[in-house]
Amino acid sequence: MATSEKGLGLSLASSFFGHYAHCGFLCELEKAGVIPARIAGASAGALAGGMWAAGLRGTALKDEILSFGFRRSFFDFSAVWRILGVLSWSYSPGIFEGSRMSKRLTDLFGELQIEDLTEPRLDLAVANLSKSVGEIRSSGRLVDFIIASFSMPLVFCPRTINGERFLDGGISNETPYAHWLDDPEVERILVHKIRMESETPRGGFMNPGKVIAAIHEIPNAELEVYRRRHAEASGKELIFVETVQPAPGLVQSRKQGLVLFEAGAATARKWLEKQNGPSGFRTKPSSPDPR
Repeated sequence: MATSEKGLGLSLASSFFGHYAHCGFLCELEKAGVIPARIAGASAGALAGGMWAAGLRGTALKDEILSFGFRRSFFDFSAVWRILGVLSWSYSPGIFEGSRMSKRLTDLFGELQIEDLTEPRLDLAVANLSKSVGEIRSSGRLVDFIIASFSMPLVFCPRTINGERFLDGGISNETPYAHWLDDPEVERILVHKIRMESETPRGGFMNPGKVIAAIHEIPNAELEVYRRRHAEASGKELIFVETVQPAPGLVQSRKQGLVLFEAGAATARKWLEKQNGPSGFRTKPSSPDPR
């Protein structure tokens, strides 16, 4: 079994249905024997990183996210009533409740706590509506905070955990790694971001998904300048890797999900091929996937 890469932190950025590409990226790293000692995820990155850190890996992870049951669990039948509440600004803060995904993930991980995960250790970005702050959570029930982190505004209802309400971690922390900049245990930070093949031209049509994505990007783009300066001052090595993929729809077929998964896997393979120099990772083969 491959051991964790000491000092390596992997940040998985938020992206609309980006968990497919993140999972593909993670699976290829594991095949090469590159196991991050720390993982931080926001939104789709929290879903992929949380599942992987909890031990669902390789073929089992791929089969799960591409399965009909998993793809179906994002949606619930009562959404038809809540969408009317959202459109009328009256009785619902989101279209989907997240209860089906909660059950799906609970069947997989039960009452597992984030702090129980040690290789890798896991951090999840969330937006705490009760305190009006962005937070990094490294403790608490795993399933609850995964769902809270990917709960996009208006698309999902806020998640209530221990009396506090949470939404999408990508709102305040699209690429969660700033909390590692003063952490002596993290020496190198690999950030996996996802970009869609077609960018909306200025003045062009923007659907709700693109509007929400733009809302995420504006504050994070400004913060990124300060994060990079902080990283340089702290002596941290920042590595940015980007997957360019087709824009996903609200509903994915297995075939479409596989295309997105393979896009992330291809990015990891290309990046790993370049990591044999003095400053790169000297990758080692991992043991065969027992699944």
